Amino acid sequence: MAKEIKIALAGNPNAGKTTIFNALTGARQKVGNYPGVTVERKEGFLRLDGHKIRVIDLPGTYSLTSYSPEEVVARRVIVEEKPAVVVNIIDASNLERNLYLTMQLFELGVPLILVLNMIDDAEKKGLEIDFKKLEEKLGVPVIPTIGHRGIGFDRLREVLKEVIESPAQAKPKIALPYPEKFKKEINRVADYLMEKADLSGYPVFWLALKAIEGDEDIIKFLQREKDLGEDFLAFLEEARENIKKELGEDPEPLIAEYRYRAIQDILKGTVKYRPRKTLSDHIDAIVCHRVFGIPIFMTVMLLLFQAVFSWSAPFMDLIDQLFSWLGEFVGSRLGDGLLKSLIVDGIIAGVGGVLVFLPQILILFFLISLLEDSGYMPRAAFVVDRLLKPFGLNGKSFVPLLSSFACNIPGIMATRTIENYQQRLLTILAAPFMSCSARLPIYTLLIAAFIPDKKIWLFNLQGLVLLSIYITGLLIALVTVVLARVLFFKGESSPFIMELPPYRFPTLKNILLQMWNRSVLYVRKAGTVILGISIVMWALFTFPLNPTLSKNYEELKANAPNQEVLTQLEREEATERLSRSYAGRFGRLIEPLLKPLGFDWRIGIALTSAFAAKEVLVATLSQIYALSDIEGNEVSLTEHIKKDPIFNTVTAVGLMLFSLLMVPCMATLPVIRMETGSWKWPVIVVGWTLTVAWVVTFIWVHFIGPWMVTLLKI
Repeated sequence: MAKEIKIALAGNPNAGKTTIFNALTGARQKVGNYPGVTVERKEGFLRLDGHKIRVIDLPGTYSLTSYSPEEVVARRVIVEEKPAVVVNIIDASNLERNLYLTMQLFELGVPLILVLNMIDDAEKKGLEIDFKKLEEKLGVPVIPTIGHRGIGFDRLREVLKEVIESPAQAKPKIALPYPEKFKKEINRVADYLMEKADLSGYPVFWLALKAIEGDEDIIKFLQREKDLGEDFLAFLEEARENIKKELGEDPEPLIAEYRYRAIQDILKGTVKYRPRKTLSDHIDAIVCHRVFGIPIFMTVMLLLFQAVFSWSAPFMDLIDQLFSWLGEFVGSRLGDGLLKSLIVDGIIAGVGGVLVFLPQILILFFLISLLEDSGYMPRAAFVVDRLLKPFGLNGKSFVPLLSSFACNIPGIMATRTIENYQQRLLTILAAPFMSCSARLPIYTLLIAAFIPDKKIWLFNLQGLVLLSIYITGLLIALVTVVLARVLFFKGESSPFIMELPPYRFPTLKNILLQMWNRSVLYVRKAGTVILGISIVMWALFTFPLNPTLSKNYEELKANAPNQEVLTQLEREEATERLSRSYAGRFGRLIEPLLKPLGFDWRIGIALTSAFAAKEVLVATLSQIYALSDIEGNEVSLTEHIKKDPIFNTVTAVGLMLFSLLMVPCMATLPVIRMETGSWKWPVIVVGWTLTVAWVVTFIWVHFIGPWMVTLLKI
């Protein structure tokens, strides 16, 4: 059996690392979290001439200093898991900044392969790179690639195989850039560490350098895990003072300065620069314009939601018909009784009611991946920064908030990339109001039933309503941020600095892979969480059994004078059974709270079940109407709610608003607690979201809704 070899991919954000990771590993990937932090861990597998290789895609990071969880995770993998080789992916159009991470990898002394990606963008910017000369200067293999076109990948695989078989050729030969007086103090600290602690397996010179640099994570590691106490801190401080005395400045800025000097020496003679204006510059002049940028962003978002609706309709109808046929087919082969009710009304109706919306999820993630791959999303963050600044947020909050449109949990986890604690917490409080993909089935169901498919000016009314729901969530989130700043926080927001990568044509393979990885979670959820909840909800709707009720209605039905009366009695029996079930009793209990919003006890049950997972609201409504369907016809859920007198256009939009603003799913609350370090904030989120949901829905149902329906003639 071939021994597994481990390699790691390291690089700055937006250097094309994910593209190369996908090209090397294909679909052989798994995603998880690093222990103790919420940073995603991506791994894949590659086979090269009998070598089984585990590829670790390290988090995108600009350095190996402990300023963020991503940086800590990246270096821990390199230092502790000891990959056979680190593949450093560099944006060739931004060599100076990308090589700063490379210099720190040199300091670690790990076998290194440099991949200069996006060389086409570098050429467009007027850069001419002598790859052979660069390779000679650095002493490690240098491979030019164009990731989105697959150019250079064969050479990368060849070099990987060579380095795995002969690691010495990838050992950096470049001299470290520090002067002798500086190196003397590093060596003194390194000698102290070797004398006082067992550091076998660790790069001692690098540990000494990071300690002198003031890296808190390394200093804590040496103190806690290696039992180095106050004496070590005193010795370290003495070394830092010696450097300051000899060189006239603190070690931290000196280290950065020496690294950049070394980078300048590397680039001298290897890179020629003839500046020219690129196509990206011309596009940015319009897309990032102070006046036009925001309308362009809004138009892009509107077109996205239009497409989600119009493209998905035929596929949804197909899945709906498939589950209707499946319900009829299974029902016809099972005798009447609890087993038939469980399978047809519980499992098929519940899971089918959610899976029917898979086309929208696929299209939504396809289009978001398209925007990410093209390079538009960083521009969107830049544009949105101007909108967020007056509320105390900045563009750094955009990515976590955007991630929350897929799911609030990774969105909240993504706030760890925001260094400023106040902005991180404000973003966490705003995230639950971003409409996650689990809510999309609710909107689609109600919009399809009650919003006509007609044009308002150039735009489809259904798409406009969907966009307005998302905008409402964003506006409420901003109001929440303003109130939280007044009540809990003081101080200025931090400035926003972001690199804008060049535009590029998206690759279909990357887009489909991202769409698949995100959408498969939705299907898995339908097959596990929603299946389980559907069975529980079916039991709550079915029990306790009531033989007396059945007997009373049997007598009434036996004496029914005609078919019309018989049908009416069957409807009344089905409704009364639901009303007397455990779920029905709870629904009646909370009905007085929901009555002012135009909701009845059945909607109350559906909203309560949605606390487990938002999609379950649709599954629960499917079960309610399936159990109430006494004619035996497999009518779609849309048709059922259209016929229900409790529903109208105003109520339907009210239910969408309540679903948007109500407390997030129960899995989100422990994540908020984990990220904030206190149960205080999840409790505040629950209380605030329920209050806002009730108040906004009440205002809509009694004031704004009737006026809008009249104005738009719907």
